[in-house]
Parts: sequence; C-alpha cells; structure tokens
Amino acid sequence: MKVKVGNLELEVVGEIDIEGKTYKVVEVPDSTEFKGFPPSWETVKSSMLTWRPYFKGKMVEEEGKFIPIVNDYVLYMSQQMYELLVDIYYTFKANKAPLEVNISTVVTREIEKYEERLGRNLSPEEKTQMYINYSVDLAILRDIGMIS
Repeated sequence: MKVKVGNLELEVVGEIDIEGKTYKVVEVPDSTEFKGFPPSWETVKSSMLTWRPYFKGKMVEEEGKFIPIVNDYVLYMSQQMYELLVDIYYTFKANKAPLEVNISTVVTREIEKYEERLGRNLSPEEKTQMYINYSVDLAILRDIGMIS
C-alpha cells in the first residue's frame, strides 16, 4: 500500500508503536532508488551554498538510536540517508549552527566521513557524484516534509 507523505508516494512496510502511539513505517527511497529527480530538486540544487534547512520532523531516541518521524510516519531509509539526516538534525536543530554553516557544509562532512571509512580519498568525479546523490537525498527529505 502506498501513502502520500508530503509530495511523495511512499510504500508502507509496517506499523510500530512508539511511546504509546502507532505509526506507519514507510520506505523512503534514496538517490540510487529514486527514478528521475524529486520535485524539490531544482530548489535544492540552486540553494546548496546558502540553504540552512529547518528541521520539521521529529527524532525520537530509542536505545541510543534516533527514529525519524514525520507526521504519523516512521521513516525507513538507507544508512547513508539516515546518517545525513542525523547530521542535519545535530547541525541545525540540536546545536543551532552559526550563520556561515549551510547544507553544503553538512554534505562535505558526510563525504569526508565516507572517505575515512573507505580509507582513501575519492577522485573529483566520485566526489561530484556523491555530492549529486546527497543533493537528491536532501530533495527527497524536503519533499516528504522532514526538512524545509
């Protein structure tokens, strides 16, 4: 069954009770699974160096991990997209980043963490592709209403 979450149709993969409330669990596609570009792609692409997203969703802490929730939906996503979302949460919601910090700072940090896990530096082409992938992920998060 599919439901409309923000501007996207997402597949419901189950239900879960959190803090006494039942949520539908929806599968959020990442940049490798999404066909084409999400509706917010142009907006995200053109504002990467200035955008300071507002975190609209909730992050419920359970057993040391955050559970991302938007409206009545728990978001089930790839590890890479989850790590990006947590970084956005800490940067813009929990820690109130200084004005010079924008979403591009977060994406660059995520790419650096990826390089560290790989144990090597990415080529310029690989970095560009990752930057595009993260930008698509951001557009998806924006379209489902997790960030604005």
